Amino acid sequence: MATPSRCVGDGDAVAMVATASPSASGRRRRLENSSGRRVAQTGATMGAGVRRGSGRARAWAVGGGRPAIPRTILFDMKTGSNLLQWPVKEVERLRQNRTVFDNLEITPGSVVPLDVGSTSQLDIVAEFKVDEKALKQMNVNGSDTTYSCQKSGGAAERGALGPFGLLVLASKHLIEQTPIFFYISKDTKGNFKTFFCADHSRSSQANDVDKEIYGSTVPVLKDESLSMRIGEFESVKMDKLQQILVDRSIVESFAQGGRTCITSRAYPTRVACEDVKIFLFNNATDATITASLQIWQMSSASRQ
Repeated sequence: MATPSRCVGDGDAVAMVATASPSASGRRRRLENSSGRRVAQTGATMGAGVRRGSGRARAWAVGGGRPAIPRTILFDMKTGSNLLQWPVKEVERLRQNRTVFDNLEITPGSVVPLDVGSTSQLDIVAEFKVDEKALKQMNVNGSDTTYSCQKSGGAAERGALGPFGLLVLASKHLIEQTPIFFYISKDTKGNFKTFFCADHSRSSQANDVDKEIYGSTVPVLKDESLSMRIGEFESVKMDKLQQILVDRSIVESFAQGGRTCITSRAYPTRVACEDVKIFLFNNATDATITASLQIWQMSSASRQ
């Protein structure tokens, strides 16, 4: 089992970082900077996403697994019922070459490429606004109560208000892609319900990898925009607080400031022979989506 350890952030804010107990695989590591801020990296590993006996599974086992990026954990004062998980601020030291997109309109059925240069390692912050007219029309036309990230066809399944979001680790012609998206439905009481999902069903042409669709609902308060942060990473090894090694097959996604987060691994086969792309997409049937993004390339294995 993983046990929480507290660390002190800026001011009087107290955050928590999950660290592994001595019985977990690997060993716990804690690092402090000059201000005394402590960051702990767990030795516990995330699932490999490969089937037993495959070459990828053996390579994963030999490598000892890959821990996720360290996170702060705070109580959500706005909802009063959620924990917020968010990458530690030290990760931001790796950001470079920011690209900004403001108020991009994505009409129903559209896929829009984003030119950000190298996409091998990215930190993406995105905000989405849904057409108010489509929301009101949904109120008139009835409910959509049966949606599930795992059982409703992923990003290819179209509804009135979703799915929409980003295609990451995508090949040029979208033969491989990993959609990270929102889907808005309405329950039997007339309340809107928002889902946050990661669809790996088309993430790889390899046959020996699992292609799950992950996700769940995420609370969205009145007048809040939909927001997500996505990091494309392979592994995180903190030899010093200023040094983080990252690569590009783990996708870590955070919605609404960390109320819901998904960490999963993809095994795209085409990244070696063509540039990885990133796209905005809107597969809703009725709603136009307005998106604003900040995208940073991330430095790798360099001292900040």
